[in-house]
Amino acid sequence: MAERFTADLLFILFVLLVAALLGFLIGWLLAKGRCRKRIAELEGELENLRTRLRRLEDEKNELNAKIKLIEEEKITLRDNARQMDDEIASLKLTIDRLEKEIRLLGLSERETKSDGSAQADAVPLAAMTADVQPAEFKPDDLKVVVGIGPKIARLLINRGITTWKELAEASPGYLRTILDEDGGERYRIHNPESWPHQARLLDEGKWDEFRELRDSFSL
Repeated sequence: MAERFTADLLFILFVLLVAALLGFLIGWLLAKGRCRKRIAELEGELENLRTRLRRLEDEKNELNAKIKLIEEEKITLRDNARQMDDEIASLKLTIDRLEKEIRLLGLSERETKSDGSAQADAVPLAAMTADVQPAEFKPDDLKVVVGIGPKIARLLINRGITTWKELAEASPGYLRTILDEDGGERYRIHNPESWPHQARLLDEGKWDEFRELRDSFSL
């Protein structure tokens, strides 16, 4: 009877062990299923994030391409504006030169008239030159302008800027171009911003104002 009790006890223990193993296995399978489901959900979310990232990268590339195109257009417009300023300055110089030639031709024509006519013209000419400029300012001497020396004056003359009036009508951008293109790297330290204003004061005979401006540069 003791042997039968022992056998029944062992059988019961075996059944319990099998049940425990089955419970553990079923639990493991259920947990594995939930993990797989969660992994699938996470992989789906990851794929969505990757898709969104690729879309954002494409949008970024498109924006960079647009920015590059706008920068190129900006540079082109800037170059066109600078070219137009140079053309305007060149046309002004040409017009001034033609007006000067016309005045010289008109003066020569008047000089060929009769003596009476020549004498009649002499009075207005004398009146026009009554306001004689100071001796310190040689007529149309570009070197009088503060910042312009003999070498820079030669650069300007080679470009057709030979008078104070022509210098006054030139834009600072055009003068900067002359310094950069004709003078080179060593002329970059010169600033032509005030040259047209100085030249206008000289051309209009505002000697005192020019002296004050010149003295202010030396302070």
